Order: sequence, then structure tokens, then C-alpha cells
Amino acid sequence: MSLPEPSGSDRARVAGLRATSQAALGTARLGVGPGFAGAVIVVYSLIRFVSNLGSYPNLPVNVGTWVLFLATLGAVVWHVRHRGYHLTARSFWIASIPLALVAIVDVAGVWGETNSGTFPTAACAIGGVLIGALSLRPIGEIVVCTGVLTLILIAGIASSEHARAASFGAELVMLAIAIVPPFIGSLSMNAYRSLSRKALDRVMIQSTVTAPAFGPELLASERLATVDHEVEVIFDRVASGELELPLSPDVAEHAAALATELRGYLASGRQNTWLHHAVIESGVLRGSLDLDDPHATAALLLPAQREGLLSSLWLLALSSEGPALRTRVRIGEVYTVQRETGPERRCHIQIVVDDLKRHRIEPAAWAALRSVGTLVHTQTPGATRFALECAIDPGQ
Repeated sequence: MSLPEPSGSDRARVAGLRATSQAALGTARLGVGPGFAGAVIVVYSLIRFVSNLGSYPNLPVNVGTWVLFLATLGAVVWHVRHRGYHLTARSFWIASIPLALVAIVDVAGVWGETNSGTFPTAACAIGGVLIGALSLRPIGEIVVCTGVLTLILIAGIASSEHARAASFGAELVMLAIAIVPPFIGSLSMNAYRSLSRKALDRVMIQSTVTAPAFGPELLASERLATVDHEVEVIFDRVASGELELPLSPDVAEHAAALATELRGYLASGRQNTWLHHAVIESGVLRGSLDLDDPHATAALLLPAQREGLLSSLWLLALSSEGPALRTRVRIGEVYTVQRETGPERRCHIQIVVDDLKRHRIEPAAWAALRSVGTLVHTQTPGATRFALECAIDPGQ
């Protein structure tokens, strides 16, 4: 679905925000599930409150908390829909203030009464709101709010005087309804977003496998296209007679600057190979991989070897549950060996991954390494070393 053309009106702006939100990693569609789960918790809490109206010792207080809760929930839903399914940090924290007040007052309204089955239902319903916000705000903010709600509920339970043995099971269920779903939802959403970021990173750098052996990186390519266009404009204006020769000092200075920048891009393009650009453009490899390829030997690898080398480096860097592992790659100079079929050009590639144990390596990483060349690996206390001997494309 194509995005609407910006017209400057609020309707066009909101439509654009909605289209962008729904297209981003499927997060909008993913938010339907948590939203439905949150609605179930809110409705269940409301039904429980209505069915036990007679057991609340401070009924006006609890009714007031529900009125404030529903008013806040309605305002948030209206704001999110009006803003194209976006919830800013400012709006989120402003909405958190009345919700925190709801939790505190609702717990105070039933303080000491949990042994009779009277619970702060409006406070429990806040957990449903937090689940619904999982696809709209960062996970850290949801976890912080859930933690505050947990402290309020536990403080209310711990400070009240009643028979613990008689009410422990019911209090445990109350806490499970209020805080367990937001925590589980946060873990699930965080795993989904992490997986999506890694998948997008892999897709982005995949283009370097089929890119020319030498050339500028992705962002430099965009700037190079802009410089080339500006140079063509100057040539066209000269050819059409719009600009007379000799050029004016301002135009000549601008043309000289473009020529200098163009030469710089072309020169750097002959020094940096496709692997260098893949490391720079990857959020996983950038900052965790040190590449030493003084002879630009990576440019001579076959397409299948490029694919295998890039895949193995990416998988090895992600062999830890934490941050990407520090990896050092050294590609040696090309040498020639005599075979029965004639001379064959080869090179050595050495990969050292710090703090990597053999059992943590993905099976796909082994297959990718073997597609590059003959593999020999050794394990040391502090790292795992992979030595590859690769056949070089004789046509390059």
C-alpha cells in the first residue's frame, strides 16, 4: 500500500503516520494480540468489581478509581487512534500519572480486606493497559511501570493486618493477573524485536555479496550519485550555453570541490572491498569485528565463498546471548600452488572469535565456513580459531 502524498493537513499527516506504523515490522498487527489480552484483563476486573459491590467497605472510593481509570483509558485510546497509532513518551508518562493514582487509591480503599475476597480490581486492570501498550512504547518503559505497580500491590498486601494463610492463594492470583501478563508480554515483544532487527541487518548486508568487488559503501553510493548528478548539471548548463566559459569564480570553485570529492570516492572505492562495506553497514558486525585485509584479497572470492564467509561471520558474532562477540579476521595474500590440472591461486583466512565455546556455534555456521574453503579449527581457553584455505577465482 502506497503512502498518501503529504498535503499539510491533519488528515494526511495522520494517514501517513498510520501507514508507516502498520508497515513497520508488522508491529501494528502484532499489537492486536496484546491489545486483546489487555482488554480481557480489564473486562474481567470490571466484572469482578461489579459482582462484589456489596463487599467493598469504601465503595465510593473504589467507584471513583474505576471512573478515573476508564476516563484515562478512553483518553489514551482516542489519542492513539487520532495520532495514527503512535504514542509518544510524553503522552505515555502523562497517562501513567492518573494510573498510578488509581493503583494507590484503589489499594488503600480495600486495605486489610483481601482476606474476605475484596481486591483492588482497578489496580489489577492497569496490567491490561500495560499489555496493550507493548507495541507502542519501548519495553523498558513497560517494565518500569509494571515494577511500580508490583511494588504498590505488594506494599498494600504486606502492610495490611489479616490472616495470611487464608488470603495467600487469592493474593497470589491477584498479583498473577496484574503483573505476570505484562512481564511475559515484555519478554515476548523484546524477543520479537531483537529477532526482527537481526533479520533486517542480515537482509541489508546481503546485497554486498552480489555487489562489485570494489566500490563505495551504501551511504557513500547515495552521496556519489548526488555528486555525479551535480557534475552532469554543470556540464549540461555549459553545453546549452547557460554557463559561459571560463566559469565564474563561484561556479569554478564549486566544480573543483565536486571533482575533489568525486576523486576521493573513486580512490576509496578501490581500497575497500565488499567485505569492508558489509562490516560497516551491519549493526551486528560493526564495532565487534576487526578486519585485516591489506591486499584486498576478499575481492577475489567467488560469490558462493562471499556468501559463506559473510554468513559465518554473522552467525559466529551472534553465538552469544549477550552482545556480539569480538571477532578478528585476517585475510592473507594470494599465493600459487601447483596442481595436476595446473597452477591454482589460493589464500588463507584466519578467524578468531573471543570467548566462544565450540558447543555454542550454530550448525549453519559450520556449513557456511566449509563453503568458503578447507577448514581447520582449534579451541583455546580464551577463543576459538578458524583457519580457512580458499581457492581464488582464476579469472580475477
